[in-house]
Amino acid sequence: MLPPSPPPVVQTPPVPQLDAETQLLEAYDWGRPLPEAPNLKAPALARYRWLRAAATFPPGGRPADPFPPGPDHQEAEALRALLSPAPQDVARGLAALPLRQPGTALALWRWGRLQVRRGVFGPDLRRAWEDRLIEAGPAMTRSYALRHALCWALADHDEVRFAALKARTAAWAADTSAGFQRLFGLLGSPSPTLRLWSLPGLAYQDLRLDQLGARRLWVLPAGPESLPPLPPGVAWIIPDGTGDQDPRGAELAPRLRQEGEALAARLQAAGRQAWFAPSREDMERLGLAWFPILITLDERGNLKDIRMGDAAPEHP
Repeated sequence: MLPPSPPPVVQTPPVPQLDAETQLLEAYDWGRPLPEAPNLKAPALARYRWLRAAATFPPGGRPADPFPPGPDHQEAEALRALLSPAPQDVARGLAALPLRQPGTALALWRWGRLQVRRGVFGPDLRRAWEDRLIEAGPAMTRSYALRHALCWALADHDEVRFAALKARTAAWAADTSAGFQRLFGLLGSPSPTLRLWSLPGLAYQDLRLDQLGARRLWVLPAGPESLPPLPPGVAWIIPDGTGDQDPRGAELAPRLRQEGEALAARLQAAGRQAWFAPSREDMERLGLAWFPILITLDERGNLKDIRMGDAAPEHP
């Protein structure tokens, strides 16, 4: 008899290593510490330094240009001119700005977002900035800009803008647009129903949003420190960070119960009330995906306005 044949050796494919720029963008996206510059040679090192500078320059500042004379240097200097304290013509500068380098797109994103937040950009300039970022650059900044544009289209009730964005990005952002499509459909409609746990009581109820005792609803996770001050007439819905609760479950999962009890103790000590929303599925079913969210109801309890994510105010 022949000895048994050894089992075939299964070759495990190597796990692809992310390049240095992708690692930095991923760390930025997740809010993790940025990696230091790896051992790269020119021109890759200059590209990496430009990207890192774009991720870290302070508000009101400009990223340092690491490029020698050439097209990349010209692009960096065009971006730096646009980010100067008093740019000559922002709209023209946006249109002419090359976006070959990921660092240029990231710096443009960070700067423009701050201009919108501070009220420096009006609607036309804001849309021009969003459109420039949507059309070029790494996937991360294109997605950031699209989300920003969709949030503002929703806040403005601008269905023409929404339709244009949806058609333009259908090949790579259909799921994102679908969530906003649901939210547009809610405007002017009766309040939807969510399964919420009362705080501090931790008893669940299936409630319409107009049954929470307020015309304005603030949806935001609780921070680890102080509770946010809320003006009168605002109800606070606290979504869980992971949201893995069964949306129809009658009992909180152990981890969520522990979180709910900790929230209840904080609110009770402060003499406050709120509502705990432990199911991400329940929220995303409506399209409520980016926090903070300020929902305003009309006098009949219908949804009047939804200001979400980048279009939401810092405080209700």
